[in-house]
Amino acid sequence: MANESEGNKRISPLLEYGITKAVLHCLPNILELNKAATVCKSWNETAKIIKKNRNQIYSTSNIDSYEDYSCVQELLSCMRSQPCVCLVFLTHAGLAEIPPPLPELKLDCHNGAHFGRCTEYRLLHYLRRSMPSDCIIVGGIANGVVTSTPSLLTNEVEEGDGYGLLFIPEIQNLSIRNFHLDRQKMKNVGKAITSQTEEVGRLLNIKDDDQVQCLVLLGTDAYKESKCIEALCRYFQDKRNQNIAIGGGFVEAAIHPDVVDGDREYGITGLVFCGPRVKANSVIVPPDATSDSDIERILVQLKEKHLSSFSGEKMKSIGFMVACVARGTHLHGRSGVESAIFRKHFPTTPLLGFFGNGEIGINCLGPASLTTAPQSFQSNLPSAPKKSRITYLHSYATTFTLISFPVE
Repeated sequence: MANESEGNKRISPLLEYGITKAVLHCLPNILELNKAATVCKSWNETAKIIKKNRNQIYSTSNIDSYEDYSCVQELLSCMRSQPCVCLVFLTHAGLAEIPPPLPELKLDCHNGAHFGRCTEYRLLHYLRRSMPSDCIIVGGIANGVVTSTPSLLTNEVEEGDGYGLLFIPEIQNLSIRNFHLDRQKMKNVGKAITSQTEEVGRLLNIKDDDQVQCLVLLGTDAYKESKCIEALCRYFQDKRNQNIAIGGGFVEAAIHPDVVDGDREYGITGLVFCGPRVKANSVIVPPDATSDSDIERILVQLKEKHLSSFSGEKMKSIGFMVACVARGTHLHGRSGVESAIFRKHFPTTPLLGFFGNGEIGINCLGPASLTTAPQSFQSNLPSAPKKSRITYLHSYATTFTLISFPVE
């Protein structure tokens, strides 16, 4: 009897773990799982294991109104991965009339008459209230947005209201750093790049052992920020001696934990994708690439170069698109041309982006090619001479950035 009792005691924790895991695994969404994790220590540990094995990326959008959150609510009701980064781009209709809301604004108690004019920021407060507390919300408010639905249908909203969201969970082989440089930090970074390079990593929230593969930059004032943006790009290309993908552009207002909603002060927001097994490429669709076939040739080359870097691993990808406000319908005579071509060649990759007042990026097609920014359309995107100056800032262009990472 004593031996049988001891055996039951030894097997009991295993049975308890198995039952707990089965119960938690059946919960409908990540919010319910997080609630269950607060029951006791063992449930919390089991929930951590479950979340670690979930790596689903989610996207959603509303192309009619940024006051309608039904698509977000629907997504949250079935979202099973814990997002660590939420990327959001909203249209800027009415932005000029929006006063900065209070940093600690509460939806239930705020004066409705005033808050009715803050529709863009009401969505952000809804996200902050709904997302896990450690989920970083980053993005911008722009002239137009490029979005993907949960079923990966792409849309380009150039006029009117709309927003797009991309939720990225914590993935073992991927680290995403973020930073925001205000006026003073931009000066500090400029000084550090030229004389105190060891300080740059601290200012950009980047660790010494981070293997940077991609840099996405969001500016708000091309005239005031161009020198700092070029210095940042050169730092990653030269000082760190890395052939990294670079993309981004200029938004009307930044969205970042260090930015008060409605703040018009200029600054640079950055996302840095790191990891030894992360693959990233970027291309520029230059001003004179105006036909569908021109754009398709560039994206086909992006696809070929990107896929050639895989080694049979199971990969997931995300894409960023930033287009000049003068492209889109103004150039093609119809909406959704460039995002549709991307979708044709990358059918399972969520695409998010915006229409901006200036584009940031380079052609980065792998370690074998020198990154360059062509001034005119060339179907094969040949490498420039080694001494040629790389152009990071563009106009009347579109930038595509593609990032892939292995999942277990």
